Amino acid sequence: MVKKLQVVKNLRQLVYESVRDFVTSSNVPPGAKIDEEKLAEELGVSKTPIREALSKLAHDGIVEIIPNRGSFKATLSEDSIREIMELRDGIEGIAAYLAARHVTPEDIKRMKDLHKPFKGAVLKINLGAYVKADEEFHAILFKLSGNSRIVQLSDTINRFNVLLREELFKDPERAKISMHGHEEIIKALEKRDGDRAERILKGSIRETLKYLLTQFSLKRREDLGETQKGRR
Repeated sequence: MVKKLQVVKNLRQLVYESVRDFVTSSNVPPGAKIDEEKLAEELGVSKTPIREALSKLAHDGIVEIIPNRGSFKATLSEDSIREIMELRDGIEGIAAYLAARHVTPEDIKRMKDLHKPFKGAVLKINLGAYVKADEEFHAILFKLSGNSRIVQLSDTINRFNVLLREELFKDPERAKISMHGHEEIIKALEKRDGDRAERILKGSIRETLKYLLTQFSLKRREDLGETQKGRR
């Protein structure tokens, strides 16, 4: 019986991860309705674990469930972008500073190895994989902080950060900028220079915030232009 329950638990987690990866992919635009029936058919499961996954994603801020209408991919507002990045600025900056105290040569190697598959033109082909590598890089920093409270807060940050990463890395150049920033942070950690690691990370987050708000503003103008055009 215990083994059977474990299988069910693993299945639910696998369904959640599959649905999350699908919803957060660039194939699903913000505001799009999620087809539960199609997802269930493609994954070979009933609609129950799909609905459980969507409910969890709603809690994570990735999906919006509207009664009698269904589940939709969440859209980001200017305020939510700013709030997420301000939270990252504070928490991740401290994490990078503390990481310099605890980092080992093995940790440095692990972080460097994350970038090896993405050199040159390969990055343009594997943007989806880079998103996951970026997530892992920041997860390593959180763990290296040695602060259990920061690690707990990182779960909250990552939940909201999923949609931001998708938007940010639509442009391969942004992924290159991100990777360069990671390399500079690694150099600072190798020298155990926590102040520099924190400065680089905070500078990267603030520059990213500026970029995302600019993109948001441009998109809003485009949408407004389309609306006005439709009224003519």
